[in-house]
Amino acid sequence: MMQTYTLSGRRSASRYASQDSLEDALFYLKHPQSFRTFSKGLTELLQKKGFSGDSTKPEELADYLFPRLQEISSGISRKTLLSWLSGKHSPKIEASSRRSMYELCFALNLTYEETLWFFQHVYYDRAFNCHTITESVFYYAFLHGLSYAKALKLIEYIESAPAGEAASLSPSYTHFVQSSITNFRSAEELTDFLIHNRENFHLWNQSAQTHLHALVNDLLGSSAFRTELDRLKRLLARNRRSGHLSHPSLPKQIRSDQKGAYGLILQEIFFDACCSSAESAAEAVLEQIEHQNVFSYSFLLRYLLSTSAGTKREPSIPYVVRNNFPSKKVLSDVLSEEKLSVSKSYDSIRKMLVLLDFYRFWVRIKLGLAELTDIPASQQFDIYLEEADHLLWQCGYEGLYAGNPYDWIFLCAGQSENPLDFFRSFISELLPE
Repeated sequence: MMQTYTLSGRRSASRYASQDSLEDALFYLKHPQSFRTFSKGLTELLQKKGFSGDSTKPEELADYLFPRLQEISSGISRKTLLSWLSGKHSPKIEASSRRSMYELCFALNLTYEETLWFFQHVYYDRAFNCHTITESVFYYAFLHGLSYAKALKLIEYIESAPAGEAASLSPSYTHFVQSSITNFRSAEELTDFLIHNRENFHLWNQSAQTHLHALVNDLLGSSAFRTELDRLKRLLARNRRSGHLSHPSLPKQIRSDQKGAYGLILQEIFFDACCSSAESAAEAVLEQIEHQNVFSYSFLLRYLLSTSAGTKREPSIPYVVRNNFPSKKVLSDVLSEEKLSVSKSYDSIRKMLVLLDFYRFWVRIKLGLAELTDIPASQQFDIYLEEADHLLWQCGYEGLYAGNPYDWIFLCAGQSENPLDFFRSFISELLPE
């Protein structure tokens, strides 16, 4: 039962990967039965952990779970629990909700594997972000079956102890911490390690920050070419005013050898313009870059998603798709070195990595910059999936999962004949103008 949504997501992502199936794909995404809601997932979990009453009655489910939450002194109220079980609300995928999710797992005495499943397949976020003291201790607790009370005592002891001299921070610090904790056989080993390295936990998302900046640099290019690009804008605007947008030297200028020095977005704009008729090439370029700072984050988001807003706030779009879909503010926060280094918006960071990596992979194939142009499309998708999952793993996140509506969009588009066109058509229907 717990694998039904995963299998359904994988099959549907392949089935709807056609431009002719775009409406069907949108219908599938918006259909309430296509993806596991939080209420359904939590109900499944309660049934697995011994609930034998009427699962269609939220009150009976709450009567089973709420006393267990009270036993561990959880801060989750019965009213909140009922709203989750009835499907009226779902916990937000953000740092402030994560403690409550762990309390649910502790209250139900979940195993380590069950906790992973709950976070990945019900809450749609990664379990055990071991770049915090709290979640590092929780990771050890679920590996060794410690109670919530014992875990809280360990956290209090670690945070109140005098800090040791921290080791130098490695680029893959989160993986280092998690790997180290996996091998510990006693709580003493855990506390000694975390106290010794406690100061390093003040800086987070180092790998994600490195990869995000590399992706942005690939897409936007260097602002060193701002002067040259401004000159091109003025030429295009002058030709428009004089009625000579089909200036004969313009296609050559667009096709100049120097265009490869621009970011991938500008290269695609030039590429698409050159594939159009001579009369519309200049207008096509001008439409995209006129009055735009093409080296800005706002331009990046607007170009990739055709909007700087988030998804439409309408009930037909699943909450998990709408929640933290990259908006202008989220993008700015995610790409800000100062904010990212302390950000707990794990879901937003992961979604931004998925979005930027998807575009970079497929636009390089479109532009002939990748050595994958001549291989079958199915193999291209397999390589994309492998590289995307590896990138997410390097940054401490779970790989793409077809049971997650956000991931499903990219998995579906990636299997289409033209991934970028499919994605843009899909997103244009999903997002506001």
